Amino acid sequence: MDSIYFFVAMLFAVPLIITTAIMTPIQYRYIKKMEELKKKKSMKQHELYENMPVQEEVLHMNLQSNPLFIPANILAGLIYKFRHR
Repeated sequence: MDSIYFFVAMLFAVPLIITTAIMTPIQYRYIKKMEELKKKKSMKQHELYENMPVQEEVLHMNLQSNPLFIPANILAGLIYKFRHR
């Protein structure tokens, strides 16, 4: 019975760990580019998102709200804040 629980846990944990490992550098670069764009255009964050085309808004929503990417988002955000204090 314990092996079934271990199998189910691994079934969900392994894809999450792999996805986090792959998406963290991608999310870090995305956060960095968004901050650079915000500084370049000298806009506040909500103004920047309001002026985005619909396609970019959909892409941003998918990158930021996908449940598989949430750990990568958090980790990339923490790394960004730590490096750019």
